[in-house]
Amino acid sequence: MILHVWCARINPGRIEEYRRFEAERCLPMLRRQPEFLGVLFARQAGDRAALLTIWEDRAAVEAIESSPSYRRVVRELAGSDLLDGDQSVEVLEVEGGDLRPEVLVEALDRTRRSGSWSSRE
Repeated sequence: MILHVWCARINPGRIEEYRRFEAERCLPMLRRQPEFLGVLFARQAGDRAALLTIWEDRAAVEAIESSPSYRRVVRELAGSDLLDGDQSVEVLEVEGGDLRPEVLVEALDRTRRSGSWSSRE
């Protein structure tokens, strides 16, 4: 299993627009990718955002780079003025851990109900 972590600074005046982009453009595209296992959209205080995607293997991460739908979404984001500054990417191989799916789903549901994720479904 592979974690792909993308981090960027969001243009401070466009954070809500960026959230809509995640929900309406990014999430549907990711769900259509082979061997995609999940995604978490994260924020750091202020205007820092991270996108953590989970993939079956390294080949899936490499394959997305050539996906036409992925490339289209990346081009849209690059031309949108939603980002402010540099971006970074890390690809990490999972060597172990413990996931409790039922607890994770409950926590995401609470996040949705609190309103910080309500527009993403």
